[in-house]
Amino acid sequence: MNISLNGKIAVVTGASRGIGLATVKALADSGAKVIASARQETEELRELAATREVFTVIANAATKEGAEHVMLEAVNRFGRLDILINNIGATDNHAGQGFLQLSDADWTETMDINLMSVVRSTRAALPHMSAQGGAIVNISSMNAIMPNPSIIAYSSAKAAVTNLSKNLAGEFAAKGIRVNTVAPGPTRTEMWAGRIPDNEEEFKEMALNFGISLGRFAESHEIADLVVFLVSDHASIITGVDYIIDGGLVKTIH
Repeated sequence: MNISLNGKIAVVTGASRGIGLATVKALADSGAKVIASARQETEELRELAATREVFTVIANAATKEGAEHVMLEAVNRFGRLDILINNIGATDNHAGQGFLQLSDADWTETMDINLMSVVRSTRAALPHMSAQGGAIVNISSMNAIMPNPSIIAYSSAKAAVTNLSKNLAGEFAAKGIRVNTVAPGPTRTEMWAGRIPDNEEEFKEMALNFGISLGRFAESHEIADLVVFLVSDHASIITGVDYIIDGGLVKTIH
């Protein structure tokens, strides 16, 4: 399948590394012009910008002001906005400590990063997408439907992202805007640095012990490939859908 995003203008938040960085690359390789939003520029982003139509905007898109700044940068540079990938997210700072150990401030921080970043960026983007339609993909998590008590606030926030996305899909379908979620399982990113065995057989055993049927973590580019498909014309009938991409970790029907 040949996916072309020629002429499309995309924004990716949380673009400095991991899934966000891979998504920037995949979108650009498919022909899109990409605004890569990050709190700080990385060498990897600089390399992409030097070889592709990638333009880094330094901002905290989890804030109202930052989100509005990023979307205006895209529109001022290119005159339109077609694609939004909401990728900002972080697991609980107090993972594993239990529900009673989480303060209001802990809950607020986790919800602010994982849920409100999506609310703010989407709210800032939609007025610029309504004229011609577009596609939004929110990066959720398999923990949205497979709760994990050790990351209870994160799981709750991602469940809210998935619910929000389905509501947005219903409200903005008439304007030609599609909204879907991608829910990765364990993915080989910097977040797992120091916890993944160097030996591939040990790594496979670790993945199988996690319950991942395919015996390995996802790679960032595999998540990005699904995102590119969902924002392309090949997925023009798909909206309000949650795509789990976890190697078979989630065994339940939902």
